Amino acid sequence: MTRMAGLTVEQRAELTKSLDAWGGEYDASGEWPQRCVDLMVEMGAWRWNVPKQYGGEPFSHRELLEAYAAVAAGCVSSALISTQRDGAIELIASSPNEAFKQKLLPALARGDFYTTVGIAQLTTSKRGGGQLMQATPEDEGYRLTGMMPWATGAVKAKWIVTGAVLADGNQILACVPTDREGLRVDEPDALFTLNASRTSCVHCENFRVEPDELLRGPAERVLALRTPVKPLVTSACGIGVADALYGYIHNQRQGVQTHFRAVLEPLLAEYHAVRKQLFDAADRTDDPAYEAPSTDIRIAVNAVVMRLALTALTLSKGSGFLMERSIQRHVREALFFLVWSAPVGVQLETLVRLMEPLAPGAA
Repeated sequence: MTRMAGLTVEQRAELTKSLDAWGGEYDASGEWPQRCVDLMVEMGAWRWNVPKQYGGEPFSHRELLEAYAAVAAGCVSSALISTQRDGAIELIASSPNEAFKQKLLPALARGDFYTTVGIAQLTTSKRGGGQLMQATPEDEGYRLTGMMPWATGAVKAKWIVTGAVLADGNQILACVPTDREGLRVDEPDALFTLNASRTSCVHCENFRVEPDELLRGPAERVLALRTPVKPLVTSACGIGVADALYGYIHNQRQGVQTHFRAVLEPLLAEYHAVRKQLFDAADRTDDPAYEAPSTDIRIAVNAVVMRLALTALTLSKGSGFLMERSIQRHVREALFFLVWSAPVGVQLETLVRLMEPLAPGAA
């Protein structure tokens, strides 16, 4: 399949630099990061994972993860916006509903509108007491009642891919318009960071899903069929933040006192090893016989990005607490990976990893 070549090293560096320059402003204001979005579109981001037959120019799995890392190194709000849009596109593109794919995917490849996902109620979220979105069959369609607890850019989205549970426990996946009666988007809550992502709750009350908007189901698990690179996406964004923190630490390295170097050397070695593990796994995801150790990688990325964040803040001394310095934003962004789609096992093992010394005598 003919595809678009990935971004060059120079393009990724320029993307990171521009997003980082704007990221602080949007982080402070909480406004939708339009300049960041426009730059990503200019660099082809809206076509990165749309299949060729629908007007896309898809990247390879490694190239896609490299692009996400470059975006996250500059602005994690922008990375979250991009990955949630791409997650919606993946679910639409993998659906057997060909008519709906023909309807939406070419327009999404052109960037005619924004779409996002509201599926956390089927995965890891316990917001709202873990109440699931309920679906009731009606005239070949469905009625939805419940909440999507975390929907990035919902106030900007024309369509949202969401999931719901039937009375018998089976699930459906649908792509629904946001301008139909019965759907309400909350104003985004104030977050510790990533306010520019405009992430909020979406409520459905007796909301009608038409038959032609159904993507998959009813089935036991409608999210089971995902692309093999999907479990590595969050880790790629985490390694992007790690890249930014590593760059800061590397620049400070020569000026630090000698006793810090016993900590820095094993930490930077760990960073390089984890980064290599992630992208080596991405290179192999096209092999159907290969199962990426995505959980192990996620834990390793979580641990190294947190260690880098604490180290960078320590080395920054008091200036790291100034809101005008980008380092404080990257430290706050690093904390997001402790909670972003993190199952309990990942959370526990991340904490266990953080309690371990990097190497004998490193502490």
